[in-house]
Amino acid sequence: MQLGTEFVIFSSITIVIITAIVGTYLLRLWLKQSNRLLTDLPLVFAITSISHACQTLIVALSNLGIIEPSLDFFKLRSIIISASIIPVLGALLQIWAPRIHKYHMKILMSVTAYWLLVVYFGVSDAIIMTLTIPLILLVGLMMMVTFIITWKTGRLKEIRSGVMVIALPIIMVSQILRVPLLGTSLFYIPDILLVISLVITVFAFVSPMKKSESQKKREEPRAEPEAPKQIEMAVEY
Repeated sequence: MQLGTEFVIFSSITIVIITAIVGTYLLRLWLKQSNRLLTDLPLVFAITSISHACQTLIVALSNLGIIEPSLDFFKLRSIIISASIIPVLGALLQIWAPRIHKYHMKILMSVTAYWLLVVYFGVSDAIIMTLTIPLILLVGLMMMVTFIITWKTGRLKEIRSGVMVIALPIIMVSQILRVPLLGTSLFYIPDILLVISLVITVFAFVSPMKKSESQKKREEPRAEPEAPKQIEMAVEY
């Protein structure tokens, strides 16, 4: 168990560092865009990454003995986790259901209300996770389908969609295993898988950006500098 605890502490600290860096990078990328929308992919993943860093920091502080583990702190962590899910759901609604745009806010408010009620009335960590993880998996599955389509159609060239297709299943597996492994000696496995998926995610975002910038410099050495292009989210048929 001691070895597992050390792995959890190491993975938690690693997750905090990586997600904070990724979130800051994506936020700066979004701020540099000439036209900024709340459903832009860089902003959505920036919010998701930063909120994930915050909730993982709580785990790290608890494992280090700085914060006393309690149900109240777990509920706080669960609320922070919702901040990493709701923006993604909003972006997915914008992609897949633009025709019912007037209902998007109602759907997001309903999901938020459900999450808060589960957290408020949940009497244990396991119950809260059991009622919220399916929603996380559903959003993750929808996002994976989205990246498969953008990978096949060649859209979102600013991001390696094929790499994200690899990262998202790992994230989903880490969430599926979290409840059954919670009380076992392998409880650290989901955190290790999450670290791996985040490393892959960083590569998916950073690599195309650097490649695109180097290509522009080679192909247009004398061209006037252009404003960063907005990353398109919509899936067209």
